[in-house]
Formats: sequence, C-alpha cells, structure tokens
Amino acid sequence: MTEFYTQGFSDSYVNARGIPRVEFISDVTSYLKAKDCSVESLLAQMQERYSKYKLMEYKLSQTKASLKSKLPEIKKTLEMVRCVKAKVESDEALETYFGLSENVYVSAAVKHKPKTCGLWLGANVMVEYSHEEALQLLEKNFKSATENLNHVLEDLAFLRDQLTISEVNIARVYNYEVKQKRLKQQTTGGAGASVPAASEAGGK
Repeated sequence: MTEFYTQGFSDSYVNARGIPRVEFISDVTSYLKAKDCSVESLLAQMQERYSKYKLMEYKLSQTKASLKSKLPEIKKTLEMVRCVKAKVESDEALETYFGLSENVYVSAAVKHKPKTCGLWLGANVMVEYSHEEALQLLEKNFKSATENLNHVLEDLAFLRDQLTISEVNIARVYNYEVKQKRLKQQTTGGAGASVPAASEAGGK
C-alpha cells in the first residue's frame, strides 16, 4: 500500500474527517492582540491542542496498523473463494489436503463439490454463504478497508503537518515571552538569570 499525501496540503484543503487546521502565527504581538489573551494562556491553549493532536495521531496509527494487517487476510480469503468457485464450476476434480495431525497432511479428492463456504465474521462466529454471496461480501470488505486505509494515511499526513506547525508556534510564542522578559529587565534595570530561548527559525 502506497503512502499517500507526502507533498503537503494546499491552503484551501479541508479535512473530510473534521481535523482542524492550525493557524501559523507569523506575528505574535498582533496575534495576542487579536485573540485578547496573555502569553501564558496562549501557551496553555496551544499545549492542550498539541496534546490532542498527538492523541489523534496515536489512535490513527493503531487503526492504520490494524487495517494493514486485515487487508492481506481479506485478499487471501477472496482468492481462495474464487479458486474454489472456479473448481466447482469446472469439470476438474477438486483436490485438497486434510490435516491428520500437526504438520501431517494427506491429499484427498472431494466427490461432492461444495456449493457454499463458511466465512469467519469474528467473535467465534462463522456464517455460511454461497460462493457468489461470499465473493460480494469479501470484495465489499476489501474495498471498504482500502478506502479507510487511504483516509487514515491522509489524516496522518495532515496531522503531522499540524503538529509541525504547532511546535513552531509554541517555540515562537515562548521566544516572544523570553524576549519581552529581557526587555522588561533592561527597562527596569532588574537583575536576574537569563531565560533560554527555544530553538526555532525566525521567532518573534
């Protein structure tokens, strides 16, 4: 499965699953005035939002792993049902292997070709379907799982963009706070230990 969405997202992009976009803070002073909040409250809000994005990323990563493990299983079952259906509809003998014990199998020819097959649906539940019904269900499940995986990959890529922007914003606001404290110390002539700035490019 190809990893999609590696080239970024346009400014007009809106996530179909409702993941909000993070606004890049280019001018901290103007942003604080527009939001009418203090540096401390803004940092707290950004840290909270960042934590929520990390939680979403974790859950989506789990969903991605689950879907990637299910898709090969569905595909294998689909191929198996197609093979059995083709054998049943042809004049060829249906040969298979029966397990006698662990790692011991014997070949056998099936006289009465099966017209149905059983599919595990989970929770120890198996349902009997005709070959056509089984193929329709498996094809539907495979298509749905593939679409869901593509959505998860898209959401993860978008989330990582938002996490990067959030990290830059937090660094810019923190550096702004450090700069304001230093200016205040210089203005008042106060002495005190200097506050280290966060590492980010072009901070204000």
